[in-house]
Amino acid sequence: MASPTTEAQVLKVISIDDLGVNIVELPHGNFLVDGEVVSNTGYNSYNNKHQIAAKDVENICAINTRSILTGYVPVVEGITDDILSVEAYNDFIQELKSAADYSDDDGEIVWNNLEAEFAYRKFVAQWKPQYKTETTYSEPLLIDRSHIRQDSGNPYIVAGFLTGRSDVPLYSYNRSSAVASLLAKKFESLGLEFKEGLSYGATEGKKLWSNSTHSGLEYVTAFGKYIIGKNLVPKTRGEFKGSFEYLESIYKEDKKWIEDLIQVGYNLHFRNEGASTVLLGEVYSGLKTCINYVNTLDVKVKSETSKRSALMQLNKLLESVNVEILK
Repeated sequence: MASPTTEAQVLKVISIDDLGVNIVELPHGNFLVDGEVVSNTGYNSYNNKHQIAAKDVENICAINTRSILTGYVPVVEGITDDILSVEAYNDFIQELKSAADYSDDDGEIVWNNLEAEFAYRKFVAQWKPQYKTETTYSEPLLIDRSHIRQDSGNPYIVAGFLTGRSDVPLYSYNRSSAVASLLAKKFESLGLEFKEGLSYGATEGKKLWSNSTHSGLEYVTAFGKYIIGKNLVPKTRGEFKGSFEYLESIYKEDKKWIEDLIQVGYNLHFRNEGASTVLLGEVYSGLKTCINYVNTLDVKVKSETSKRSALMQLNKLLESVNVEILK
């Protein structure tokens, strides 16, 4: 069963490893899948069968059909029971057309007399074409396989093909939900209680944290201040799409900055070690302010290297202070 197709087709296959399921994206056409014919033709069937489950993805074949003209059969009973061959039919047509003049600019037949035209039209009306359908099968199609798992191990990284979202390449990461959950868990681990709608002043010296009901995580309050600065607000929103490894790396980065942010705030606010704690807090705040100022500087091209070096050193110092505070 091997008649190669005119166009090389590559099927996109998503293997859900923990379920043992293969999802195949079928292009437009007819296919032999697991021994059954699956049609993906027309608007409705294209949408309904665009993605199907298949067991043997290595042996999916494209089915190609074409109609072959075998001859002509009489439309009117009593003419004859014979079938005119294609050659005989064409000979009759050419003979009848020999009485015509083809001088018309549009290629239409211009007849010399009514009798010849009538004879031609009568002959054409009395015979209809007869076809047979020929079916061929391609070699097994090439596949482009990707692997996912239903359970990614992370509730915020979801396999797109299991949600019906074909626009998601493999996985999606809901950063807004993940960051909110990470933030709440870190506060809980430090013994801080959540109360809705508290101003930042109401959290001063108290193991309380709060948030508004209208702006996501932009106005989270704790330790007597808004803890999410404007430069971090973009990191509390949005959705990412891609491979699990890529999205997991974003999740781990989010987990680190959130937990460090809260831990630093907690240590500075509640740890009572006299002047050393006050000094660390002032240095920490001062370094962050300097970094923000340097980031806003519009320097000349030849000074760009110096700017980057300054930022590198400031961030290095900030990290050192951060580590000290986290002890």
